[in-house]
Amino acid sequence: MPESKLQNAFDMISIQEEAIRLLDANARRGKDYYYTAPSRQKYPHQWSWDSSFHAIVNCHLGRPDLAKEEILTLLYKMSPEGVLPHIVFHGHSLRMLGNRLLRSYWPQSDRSPLVQPPVAALAVREIWEQTEDIGFLNEALPLLNRHFAWLGARRCFGGSPLVSIISPWECGLDHKPGFDEVLGRAVKFPLGRYIALYTAEIRLALRRYDPDQIAQRGYFNVREVIFNTIYALGLEALGVMFDVIGDRMKAESFRTRNREVENAILQECYGAATSLYYDVDVNTGVLISEPSVSSLMPLALANVPESRLETLIMHLTDTSEFWLQFPVPSVPQNSKFFEPQDQRYLWRGPTWINTNWFLANGLRRHGYDELADSISQASRNLVEQFGFWEYYNPLSGEGGGERDFSWSTLAAIM
Repeated sequence: MPESKLQNAFDMISIQEEAIRLLDANARRGKDYYYTAPSRQKYPHQWSWDSSFHAIVNCHLGRPDLAKEEILTLLYKMSPEGVLPHIVFHGHSLRMLGNRLLRSYWPQSDRSPLVQPPVAALAVREIWEQTEDIGFLNEALPLLNRHFAWLGARRCFGGSPLVSIISPWECGLDHKPGFDEVLGRAVKFPLGRYIALYTAEIRLALRRYDPDQIAQRGYFNVREVIFNTIYALGLEALGVMFDVIGDRMKAESFRTRNREVENAILQECYGAATSLYYDVDVNTGVLISEPSVSSLMPLALANVPESRLETLIMHLTDTSEFWLQFPVPSVPQNSKFFEPQDQRYLWRGPTWINTNWFLANGLRRHGYDELADSISQASRNLVEQFGFWEYYNPLSGEGGGERDFSWSTLAAIM
């Protein structure tokens, strides 16, 4: 083996060992739960897409039993109608009690009535592919089926197969610049984006988080690109897994929905002027034409046309946009919102490992292995040089947010 490849192999072993140590340090176990907290201090609870990423990493690192426990802990907190909560509180620490008091308007004080991108379906598929455990599939699939049925029935408006988010928190990209115009004038004041977010959630609570009432009153209602891309990938995964357990009818139903959602993303979210993809404001039907890393996410879809794929890659590799020293920033460098050192608001410039993971996987899916390897190597370099941070400055590599942040262990499997 050439010396450079040997060194890379040693580096991978080292980063994987560090990833395992971090996941174990952030793990929480109780009588009826197991999960990995995003961080030990600021984020000690269970988050939906964070937990799914942690399960995927554990599975890749040879610990599928922990991955199964984490995903089943999450899925069993689903509401009877199919809401998979974006935050779950376990245990009775003072920190958790304080959060429960602040969230006294939630229908169930131990879990959020909001959702997050359904990465759980991808985690379950990963576990199946690593273990071929039919018993686990038979336990997890009915719960995933319930959640995806709820998304399709309760979060689709105006005849589109795309699902809506009713709060920026639901897509995970909390302060993405494109949300500013939808949240209203409050965002212009000091810390106004936080004021707007909490005010918006109070309005949701007054309507008991009912999607129909929220739509009727013209509240925040957005078909967000990264959420719908992950939704499409989840539908695709469910089609595969229901085939595995022999439910051909259900499998075909999910494959059909996957094609419908993919086509809708490619048609409804496409900005012809820039060849990027944008969120849709459901209340106005207008594209929110503010570029971000979400705009590149359809790279991960199976059926993106080759010409569209090539244009997305041109944007990705443009050094004035996304191809910086440590790619891929959450907004392009030529955006007026590019503020990678400002830690007041999230997703306005820094590079995040979880979106890098999606982009690298999408590129490999379409045969762009060399470019995927560049993103993967850049992600590993960030972790090796600076540690597992919540996010990173795409110009300097400096970590920001919370240190020892669990989903950045994705770099160890890229």
